[in-house]
Amino acid sequence: MHRTGDVPARRGRLHGRLLHVLGGFSALVAVIALWQLGVFGGDPDREPVGAVDGPETAWQSPGEESTSAPHSAEAASATIESPSESSAAATSDAPSDDAGSSAAAEETSAREEEEEVDDIPSDASCSATLTLEEAWDDSVEVSVEVVNTGGTELESWSIDLDIDDSDIEHYWSMRELGWDWYGSEDWNGRLDPDENAVVGFQAETDRGFELPASVQCEARV
Repeated sequence: MHRTGDVPARRGRLHGRLLHVLGGFSALVAVIALWQLGVFGGDPDREPVGAVDGPETAWQSPGEESTSAPHSAEAASATIESPSESSAAATSDAPSDDAGSSAAAEETSAREEEEEVDDIPSDASCSATLTLEEAWDDSVEVSVEVVNTGGTELESWSIDLDIDDSDIEHYWSMRELGWDWYGSEDWNGRLDPDENAVVGFQAETDRGFELPASVQCEARV
């Protein structure tokens, strides 16, 4: 005679074994899948999962870092100081060039003045004598005789008509040079020794005007 209570117990043990078999089969399938993906074994050239392509970074040892740090600081310092040094050099060179140019210009000017003085012979001279031709209450007419008093021929001459209490309004046979100086024309500037040229002017005068006998004359050869 069989017991009906044993049947459910046997069925429960059977179901448990089937679950164990299915679990083992599932584990086997998972292992095969992982093996196919290359996690276990597989292609030796295959990179591990999680590797990221990118630039390689060279890591230095503590000794190398301590050695390279001063060199980096020196390079940065040289880079910062170099513009100031070049500016200082440019600034220091500029004044020397300007000073040289100024000195050269002064020497050239002095040499030209010496040459102009040398061009005038020591015996080149002239005189300018004034004569009152007409006189009115507030004006005068004056003639000027320019004479070559030197021993060489003159190319031109000039006279200083800065006379106190007078203001020249009209003049003839001469040209205005500025600053109350008047010079010869092309046709009456060349004078041989003892030769003369006569010019004149009309001027307004103030009370107490006195005409000088002569004025300064400069000769050019």
